[in-house]
Amino acid sequence: MDGELVTAIVATGVSAVATGYAAIQAHIAKGAARSAEAQVVLLLRQIEGEEADRFEARGPQFSIEAAHTDESDVNVPRGKLVVKQGSGPPLSSVIVSATGAGVEGMRGAYDPDHDYSEYRPEQSVDIGPIAKGGTHDVYVDLDYNTRRTNIQLSLVCRDSVGGTWQRAVAARVEPLPDPPRGRGRGRTVR
Repeated sequence: MDGELVTAIVATGVSAVATGYAAIQAHIAKGAARSAEAQVVLLLRQIEGEEADRFEARGPQFSIEAAHTDESDVNVPRGKLVVKQGSGPPLSSVIVSATGAGVEGMRGAYDPDHDYSEYRPEQSVDIGPIAKGGTHDVYVDLDYNTRRTNIQLSLVCRDSVGGTWQRAVAARVEPLPDPPRGRGRGRTVR
């Protein structure tokens, strides 16, 4: 065999090995790129989750300051709950709905022509703006025979820049105890 032929054969072999090695390296690089893309996706999900957690954490928190059954309307007993915003941004709107045994809905708009009551029952009511430390009375219509029950309030809260949060609070309502003899509710009888 002549030297040039041997050199050509060896060069072809080296070239084939180099091509195979390059193909393996390309396959490894593609796998690494896919892995890096997956890591980026996971990192983005983690960042989005952390942002959502921070958004929720800076949102409003509510409590029930007082709750009782209001029996001033003999046709429709109502749960009266005093909702307080304990923290969070000022809100432009809070839409409240209620659930629980014996709950028929929210006390809605004043309507003197409505049957049985001067207020129209609603599925939900917007109690309007509220800020940290603010309170709002919420009235929940109860079934005629319900005087004691647990009421769960669902609140959809919106701030002025479009932030929206969903919150829930609950309380038990019962009639206020009768005042001591000789004393009316809130005033002294002489």
